[in-house]
Amino acid sequence: MIAAAGSPRHTQSIRSLDPPNPVAPVKVSSDNDRKAALSLAQRLLSANPSTPLPPLFPLSDPDLIRLNDQIYNFLALALRAFVLSWWSRLTPRDRDFLPQITIVLQHVIRTLHQRLQRADLAQMILVSFPALLQQHYTDYRQAQRKLDSSYANGATLASIHRVFHRLQPHIAIHLQDEGEENGKVSSSPECVVDPIYLTACVDLLLKECLPLDDSQSDLERSIVREIIVGPVLGGVLHKLSQSWFIYTMILDVLGPPQASAPPVEISTSQGATRSLSAFQSLIVVFLTTIQTISTVCLNFIHLSQSMVQLANSVNESSDTPLAPIRTRRQALSKLFSSSISNTDAQKPASAPRGLVYPSIELVKEVLDITHDKRENIIGVSIFNTLDLIAGFGEPFLDRLLPYLLRTKVLTATTLSTIVSAATQNLFPDSNNGYPGPPPVIPSAEEQAHLRQKLEERLKELVPGLLSTATTPECILDPLSSAECNIHLIVLLLDLVLVTLVPEFAVGGSSSVDQGPDVMTLDGYEVFTDAL
Repeated sequence: MIAAAGSPRHTQSIRSLDPPNPVAPVKVSSDNDRKAALSLAQRLLSANPSTPLPPLFPLSDPDLIRLNDQIYNFLALALRAFVLSWWSRLTPRDRDFLPQITIVLQHVIRTLHQRLQRADLAQMILVSFPALLQQHYTDYRQAQRKLDSSYANGATLASIHRVFHRLQPHIAIHLQDEGEENGKVSSSPECVVDPIYLTACVDLLLKECLPLDDSQSDLERSIVREIIVGPVLGGVLHKLSQSWFIYTMILDVLGPPQASAPPVEISTSQGATRSLSAFQSLIVVFLTTIQTISTVCLNFIHLSQSMVQLANSVNESSDTPLAPIRTRRQALSKLFSSSISNTDAQKPASAPRGLVYPSIELVKEVLDITHDKRENIIGVSIFNTLDLIAGFGEPFLDRLLPYLLRTKVLTATTLSTIVSAATQNLFPDSNNGYPGPPPVIPSAEEQAHLRQKLEERLKELVPGLLSTATTPECILDPLSSAECNIHLIVLLLDLVLVTLVPEFAVGGSSSVDQGPDVMTLDGYEVFTDAL
């Protein structure tokens, strides 16, 4: 649940302050696209178009400068489409309204940036997100099994959507039946996200991010709130829940299939072809094995040589940095032994396991290995071996994975790519930067072809020891229902909000282990039902 919290905030209005400018103003580069974006943002968002807009965060490298420009470009396009379109009809000569909204948004973005730096993003991405996705798969399969039982015999539970909604009730989601007005109950209801819930979430977020004087202004909050709820959350959540959109994203992540090499054949003097002899095949297999072993050994030697540098990098990025490491022996001791000796002695018996285990449990649930272990004994043995290996390297992985997230994944380049993609989808260049027409929903035949293509791609990627004839269907079936997917999307939204603003959680962030808003999944604590 999300509840308003009385955390201390600055009381002075941001309108009475000069725009915060901790570093030098943004300097326009020679890039033509950047000039065009900044010119639009300066004309609409700045009270004085000749004055550069203040940076949203310290601009220490070109990636942050690019991200700063893209955020301002997105704000300019959004305000032009959803505020200026009606404000210009009321007061055509007023040019101060958008700059005032921009000042409010600047303060919100800076506050969220500070909260992002303090938030435990590794816990959210590596623990909570896999646990929620695993629970989605578990509840969907449980709902499928209950359809054939007396649990779903009633007319009110005639579809998997209704059974799933009963397993994962959420205050933000309600079933909307087509025949409700005629007194009938539809067998294929539509799950609708309550806009009041989204409005309340954004309103509480603005109250936490704005100073007290500005948070008490209903006009400021209402305008900014409607900009976020209407075009952004309203359309994005519905699109993210569609199965065809999820299939498209998975195909984009997996990439195109690799072209298989044609079988090697040897021509005889009579012009006929024959396959390689058994002796030649044995030589090829032997040489391939030697090459694989040598490659593994070279990688191991390279890892051993870079162990000191890796240990120091992980050490510097941790919350409690240790003394500099100078030898390989110290690096191995610090990465693998120090965490065990220093923390495990103080760790309670009920403490959650390492950061890598939720991902392993998720893969087991997605492949449906845990349902009937007797059907896939080899798969169960492989994952039991992975658990042992992960247990051995748990201290090292618990430091390495957050380091890789901060340095390789959650970077300014990644955020810049996300903002750019969102801008192109919501305000395409083909429509001169205005909101484009609603996306064309693929037909039933196109969606079936998309799923078939993804199933073939999964058959190529899933190892043969873990794959069966029904593995692709087991992976994709829990994602095939938009009515069930919307539960997962809303829970993920709750997770992000509670991670950024722990005050939203009932009982505050200090009562995470006992609060009613925490769900325990296989030893992991996950925030749920955030209102």
